[in-house]
Amino acid sequence: MGRVYGNGKGMASSALPYRRKPPTWVKMKTEDVCDHICKLAKKGLAPSQIGVTLRDSFGIPQVRSVTGNKILRILKANGLAPTLPEDMYFLIKKAVAIRKHLDKNRKDKDSKFRLILVESRIHRLARYYKRVKSLPATWKYVSATASALVA
Repeated sequence: MGRVYGNGKGMASSALPYRRKPPTWVKMKTEDVCDHICKLAKKGLAPSQIGVTLRDSFGIPQVRSVTGNKILRILKANGLAPTLPEDMYFLIKKAVAIRKHLDKNRKDKDSKFRLILVESRIHRLARYYKRVKSLPATWKYVSATASALVA
């Protein structure tokens, strides 16, 4: 399967270990990991950044193997989940940055084209998230108000 916007046909991805139990060298308890996740979320970190911090600072390879739940599910249980899904948030952030660039550089045709691609990706994702009820059915991406969503 190829990429939506690009010529790559890559299959590269990391493979999870076959064993679902945490490695023997992980000594943290489930409650401690959940507390760390909540603390990092209150600081304003995104779920993927929380995973990276736990991996690099606390030596937790997979939160799911230690706690039995994924990071986002733990955040939802504690009422700390972000309102916008993370991938949607970063796409909107990118679209806002491109639009800001286009305000200064009107003749940049390539950026205009890339903005169209990014915004069509946002609309496609929004359709998916409305279908799975992660976004309300009335939610709509409007480029004029997008910077308020990201700020």
